[in-house]
Amino acid sequence: MKSGLGNDRTLWESLASLYSVHAFNYLVPLFTLPYLARVLGPAEWGAYAFADAYGRLVAIAVEYGFGLSATREIARVRNDARARGRELAGVLGAQALLGMVAVGLTLILGLVVPAFAQHRRLLPGALFFAMSQGANPMWYFQAIERVKLMGALWVAARIAGAIGLFVFVHGPGDGWLALFIQGTAPFLSVAVGLALAYRDTPLVWPSLRMGWRALCSGGTLFLYRAGVSLYTSMNVLLLGLVAAPVMVAFYAGAEKIARAAVQGTGPITQVFFPRISHLMTHDRASAAKAARVSVALMAGVGVSAGCLLFFGAPVLVRLLLGTGYEGAVGVLRILALLPPLVALSTAFGSQWMLALGMERELNRITLGAGVLNAGLSLALGAWFQHVGVAVAIVVVELGVTCAMLGALRRRGLIPGREMVEEVAA
Repeated sequence: MKSGLGNDRTLWESLASLYSVHAFNYLVPLFTLPYLARVLGPAEWGAYAFADAYGRLVAIAVEYGFGLSATREIARVRNDARARGRELAGVLGAQALLGMVAVGLTLILGLVVPAFAQHRRLLPGALFFAMSQGANPMWYFQAIERVKLMGALWVAARIAGAIGLFVFVHGPGDGWLALFIQGTAPFLSVAVGLALAYRDTPLVWPSLRMGWRALCSGGTLFLYRAGVSLYTSMNVLLLGLVAAPVMVAFYAGAEKIARAAVQGTGPITQVFFPRISHLMTHDRASAAKAARVSVALMAGVGVSAGCLLFFGAPVLVRLLLGTGYEGAVGVLRILALLPPLVALSTAFGSQWMLALGMERELNRITLGAGVLNAGLSLALGAWFQHVGVAVAIVVVELGVTCAMLGALRRRGLIPGREMVEEVAA
């Protein structure tokens, strides 16, 4: 049996494929960001960023943590085609239910919440993007470690979407269209991905009962993802409730650059998480070794990305946002602390604590962090605008990393050399 390390060609090919996907997933928006920031202007781009942030939150709700829970379950039964079919159908049924709830909630917010009513014309595009992004079945191919074809299709769709922005978005009134175009790549990925999945997986039609069962089984990990989203994806939205669109544009511009750097560790998580989950049921010592390698890789990438953001902030803001966005430089330097912190918290939390079955401890940490972030962001955002929100997210992320390390240390489960034998035992 493969240990998940060393000469395991599948693991490293999957990692290379996912890095290609992530490169286009986050670098393509960085190429379109300068165009949109200049064409829409700071005020209108701030409104666009507000709607985009809402769409990303809805996408997290529709995704429901299946990128972790369903990946883990399918990784454990990946040699059983019928079991894979049942898992896939359950996820699709659950996401259909979540999509209906999201549509109803969006209609209500657009009618009764002033900040949403001001951007009502942007909400349909944000909702389309959210549905497409949240239903992306890439998790299925990660679980069975066959991501190369899906990765190539995703890259092609991202390039087509970027071209569409340059062709069709020309002025401040086109923010709604930019959101619809932004959703085309994940929409195509959903359609093609499901067709590919059912080529070697028996077709099981989703049902309400299967969907509800999937929601219940993934509920613990959804709480984890919801907690994480409260302190990683809500800050633009929270700032938009207490600050002018221009301030939102400064923060959102810096955050988009910083988050692109943070996502440099994403492929490592996507490759190592299903492998660690699979090994935990067969070879716990190899699982601990894989976790240790993952921590080292993610820490190295995170520190490198943070240094790039801090020292290159003025140049990055000038190139990617343009004139009128100088207020984003200081914010980006504060957010340069995020890549190394997020790298460590993801390695210890999403990969190791979940693989060890420590969902309850992880949920307490992330939900507490989400509540703390909401309070800090609203308070500091009201007083210090975009700079205050940047400080809030860094403080919260540091607290999350320390709390995860503390929880693992109390159990003696930090994945170092000395514990490989302990975990095996």
